[in-house]
Amino acid sequence: MKDQITLKTKSKEFKTTISIGFDLLKNPLFLQLCQEQHSPFAIVTDDHVGKLYGQSLVDFLTAVGLDVTLHTFKAGEQSKSRAVKEHIEDELFHAGHGRGSTLIALGGGVTTDLVGYIAATFCRGVPYISIPTSLLGMVDASIGGKTGINVSFGKNLIGATYHPLAIFMDLSFLTTLSDDGIREGTAEILKHGLIEHSYLFEMLDEDLEKWTERDMPFFKKLVYESCQVKRKVVEADPYEKGMRRMLNFGHTIGHAIEVLEEYKMPHGEAVALGMVVESMISFKLGKISESEFDEIYNLIKVMGYRLSISEKVTERQMLHMMRFDKKAKKRTPRFVILDGIGKVESFKDTYCTVIDEDLLDETLGWMVAEFYKGDA
Repeated sequence: MKDQITLKTKSKEFKTTISIGFDLLKNPLFLQLCQEQHSPFAIVTDDHVGKLYGQSLVDFLTAVGLDVTLHTFKAGEQSKSRAVKEHIEDELFHAGHGRGSTLIALGGGVTTDLVGYIAATFCRGVPYISIPTSLLGMVDASIGGKTGINVSFGKNLIGATYHPLAIFMDLSFLTTLSDDGIREGTAEILKHGLIEHSYLFEMLDEDLEKWTERDMPFFKKLVYESCQVKRKVVEADPYEKGMRRMLNFGHTIGHAIEVLEEYKMPHGEAVALGMVVESMISFKLGKISESEFDEIYNLIKVMGYRLSISEKVTERQMLHMMRFDKKAKKRTPRFVILDGIGKVESFKDTYCTVIDEDLLDETLGWMVAEFYKGDA
């Protein structure tokens, strides 16, 4: 298994090298890339990651003669906002940064989304390097150029497609990640297994003990294979005109739940629940068998996802929030549908479809009955 993946389009519009391994600061490619920029650097991270790794990265880059500043924001999904973006931009200007600077996104999915969007717009665009420190950031958020913030109408509704110069995935970061953090990222790995690469689903299903024990060679393979799925899809459809929509499996339901729960439910938990519900839709449409649905649902339960919603998540509110989903057409939600484990229905290359109202109402009713636990 190689330690590098190159993401690029046929038009050569962008090229991003993804490095996967251990001990980032010993990676000669990282130091070489930083020195080649001939620019001041701004490391942007949340206050949790900053305490763990921020200063050591500053010290490393400063020791080799680079000009570096460190900027932090409050950890959490709530920081993916207009206000935090503006605050960081003002900090960058106060610190003397401008068009000649390079940003470094050090953190999880919130950080890579937020900093990528800042890089896309700061001085009309500056280069950035992504260093994802969470499993979710490694296998999903940092790859593909999607950047953005949340607004009251939904998740990631304002942003830009803007690719980093390079992505450095240091698997050593996973040793300090909580069990919840591991589950969050694994939800996206599981998604990649369900939509494109059944081998990932089989790895988790058959070797769950290695996942539980955080066997690092096992995780390295999970990350590598998962990144390959996203590379393949993004290269084929960089601007989400068709095939890339398959990456939204579980997210039509999941994003709506996140907003209704006021982002108190972690993204991976919401996506896991969303995948169960959207697998149920796939089953009701006759696209997967009952045994396949049970296999998916059982694995998600065994992996420890909480699979519960509060009283805020009602059928009516779900229908309202899904109207703002980015795949929606004329305010009607569209869904990615499985066509077996490891495959999705293409729907004439749109990769999503409108669901019959009665079927959708029935499924949402099942969801509320299945996952609302009351005050328990």
